[in-house]
This record gives sequence, C-alpha cells and structure tokens, in this order.
Amino acid sequence: MSTINKIYLGCYLLLVSITATANSIIDLRSQTPVNQEQLATHLISADYVLLGELHDNPHHHEARGQLIAAITSKKYAAVVEYLPTGPLVRLTGSTLQSLEQAGFSPKAWPWKLYQPLFEAIRVSGLPLYGSNLDRSISKTIFSGGSIPAAMESDYQKSALTGEAKRSLENDLIDGHCGKLPTQYLEPMFRVQRLTDISMAQVMMRHSPAILFAGNGHVRNDYGVPQVLRSLEPSKKRVSVGFVEEDRRNPKALAELAKLYDFVWISPSIERADPCATLHFGKSESSR
Repeated sequence: MSTINKIYLGCYLLLVSITATANSIIDLRSQTPVNQEQLATHLISADYVLLGELHDNPHHHEARGQLIAAITSKKYAAVVEYLPTGPLVRLTGSTLQSLEQAGFSPKAWPWKLYQPLFEAIRVSGLPLYGSNLDRSISKTIFSGGSIPAAMESDYQKSALTGEAKRSLENDLIDGHCGKLPTQYLEPMFRVQRLTDISMAQVMMRHSPAILFAGNGHVRNDYGVPQVLRSLEPSKKRVSVGFVEEDRRNPKALAELAKLYDFVWISPSIERADPCATLHFGKSESSR
C-alpha cells in the first residue's frame, strides 16, 4: 500500500469509528442471518455487486465502506450514482475537490455523509466511475423528446413486466407523497428506467463492478439488476438492500425477499416528515 493510501486509511478509520451498533445481515433467499464475512464471500463470487442505501442514513455508508475493504481482493470497478457518467475519476489531492471536478455536488450528496464511503473507495484503489443519467437526457424526456439512440435498444430489451411496471409507478407516486401530477408519471418513469440503464451500461463496460446507489436502483424487480439480467443473463448478480430497524420482522423480510438477495439492517435515524415540506420536483424521499 502506498504512503498516501496509508494516510487516507488512517483518516478513514478515524472518520468511521465503527461502534458496536445493532447491525445484522439476513440472507433473504433462506431467511437466515449471516455475518459480514459470509456476506463478503457471496459478494466476491459475483460479477456484479449492487449495494443500496437510504441516502440520509450514515450507518449505510459506513457499512458499505467495511464491505469494500472485505472484497477488494477482486479488482472490481466502483460505480456510483453520485457522479454523472464519465471517464475514470482521478482521486488526487483532496478527495472532495477531485470529486467536484468530476461533477460531484456536496449539496445534493452531503459530504459529511458520503465522505466515509468515498475515502474507503479511495483507500481500496478500485477504479471509480460515475453512472448517473446525463441531465440533458432527463430534460429531453420531460420535454417530450425521444430516448437516445444509444439507449433505445437496451430500453426495449429490458422492458418491465406488468407487475414490475406497476410497482415502479406506485413507488414514484409514493416517493412524491401522492402529489405527483398525472402528466409527469410517464416521463418520470422513463427517466427512472434510463437512469437504471445508464448505471447498468457503466457496470457492463467495466465488469466486474460494484454499484453504490439508492435502494430503489438496486431492486431485483425493476432496478439495475433487472437490466443486467435482461442484457447479460449469464453474469452473476448479488443485490443488498440497506434498511432500518422497522423492517426487522417476518412480514417485512418476506416483502424484502422479492426485492433483494440480502438485506443489511442498521440502527434507525430520526428524520423529519419528508412530505411536510415537499414541493413537486424536489422529492425528499430516501429512495
């Protein structure tokens, strides 16, 4: 390990200061608990690893930092939601400054929350790539424009089943507290699907890869895993949802089994009602 990476490792360990919090991991396929070492063994056997999050829960970013350290023996590419799709991100000097040069917004993705994750990625030495959909594409879709030619084929090949389509539509409505105007549902649906396709395309270009994104993007029914399954069915995928204590019950775990392969249950955090201050176009949800 280089001297600079040793320095960043020390800083990272100080930042995380992992405490004895009530984390637990469940293999949803068998509904049995596993430890972090066992989870890492499952992850490292996959071509594509997808690690979710509730964006505002710091435990999730710290936990994923731990997982990076546990599976870096396999030279994955780190693919993140928090940067636009682009070339290899060069982490030189300040991590935050390097990320901002690549399009990272500490306002959209609060640096205090995301710093432990990015420092863990930096220490790992894994190549880092952004994967979020270009904003110009989103604007085109909302203006009634067509899907870009470079994405049209993958959009058609990964078309959702009726049930998955309804689930995504319902989640988009719920994510906007029931305030989403009807005329915006279809373009928002397309943008969500194109975002997942963008992430999948970056992962496929840099396989094997780990995706770091919100829980909605790593769902097996309508998220990035569904796109990967449609386009590269022979490749192995493992999806891990990150949730809070309120999901630690048999009914919730049975529902989560339809969405993820594993779930990491962390302590809950206090948060304000996201619907209290919601204005359309600024969803406060942690999807």
